Amino acid sequence: MQRTNAILLGLGVGLFMVVSCDQSGNTEQQEQRVDELENFVDSVETAVNREANHNWTVLDRRYNQLVANVESSYQNASQDAREEWNDLEERYEEAKVEARTKTAKMEEDAERHMSNVEAWWESTTANTQRSGQRTLDDIEEGAKDSWEWLEKNTEKLGDNVRSRYEKIKADLEG
Repeated sequence: MQRTNAILLGLGVGLFMVVSCDQSGNTEQQEQRVDELENFVDSVETAVNREANHNWTVLDRRYNQLVANVESSYQNASQDAREEWNDLEERYEEAKVEARTKTAKMEEDAERHMSNVEAWWESTTANTQRSGQRTLDDIEEGAKDSWEWLEKNTEKLGDNVRSRYEKIKADLEG
């Protein structure tokens, strides 16, 4: 009998804890859902810091799924409980804005460097009949910096700039 009472008392304490957690809007399920959303937002922020060009349709779909999971677990929660995850939405939107800004800057830089190389290429090929390799060795300093930048960022270039770069590179390599 004492053992049964101890088990019932233990169950009562556990039940009380679940009810009291639920009333505060901080259930284990809510915490897990918020943690999943936070991990996703952290991953997006990290990815944007490394490179801005991402498939935002796929990312938004996953983000919206995680938000829906959080919202459903917080359906009956108090406003205070909802504030635990509201800042994650702000962080995600800030990451998207940062990515767009970085992507635009990358495209601007790529166009500037490509234009510099193209201007040098047109000038060089119009004035000389030297071989491609020798011409590559003789790249002027300004064009050389642009060429090196394009070489370093080839994977990140947009299709237009990448194809222009690869055409000049193929011509140089003969």
